[in-house]
Amino acid sequence: MPKKAMGTRLKIGANHIAGLTSISGIERSADTIEVTTLESADNHREYIQGLKDGGEVSISGFFEPGDTNGQVAMNTLFDSGAVTPFSILFPSELGAEWTFSAVVTGFTTGAEMEDAASFEATIKVTGKPVLGLTASGGLTALSLAGTGGTLSPTFANSTYYYSFGGVSATSITVTATAASHTLKLYADGVYVQDLTSGSASAAIALTLNVGKKLTILAYESGKTTKIYEIIAIKTT
Repeated sequence: MPKKAMGTRLKIGANHIAGLTSISGIERSADTIEVTTLESADNHREYIQGLKDGGEVSISGFFEPGDTNGQVAMNTLFDSGAVTPFSILFPSELGAEWTFSAVVTGFTTGAEMEDAASFEATIKVTGKPVLGLTASGGLTALSLAGTGGTLSPTFANSTYYYSFGGVSATSITVTATAASHTLKLYADGVYVQDLTSGSASAAIALTLNVGKKLTILAYESGKTTKIYEIIAIKTT
């Protein structure tokens, strides 16, 4: 059954790249080596597989110069040429994830009169990209604490999108539970902290009538990541 691509992310190490509208790749390919002999059948050339290539990943989106750990980091990596770990996280419903190392080979910004400022980048895969297809178990419990706030819908392991509305407090905390998982918390796409299963996060500040997008990445060693998102809103 086809699934929507919405929610797919590209990560540099622990950090998401913000503002993406397109992620193209991985594009794997292999060279061929001719092994035709005078005895090859039916006058046809024969080949065996040669060296493999992980190809490139091309990304594009809206230029966000405040995305220090994402877009700005891509430009920095272009300057340094450093080999860096990347991952493409497909939506949790798909249970798939590419992990690979790469170098940044292109970085472009654009400005058109009737369009939003844009950026594009290209990264070249080095070595073998790995496609993970075994999903992590994911969260077994999720709660948020903040005066007046209500989590909706009721938590379920296979529900990945929530709201936490009606908050009157100036800050909230998040408690995620998942045994044997690594749990990483992000606020508006910026890494905040690693969570301890069953323990509250540090306080996360809210601004009146401005939504705060909280993202929790939950994964077991050797398995793909499950992503949970909560939009928290202080309304009074």
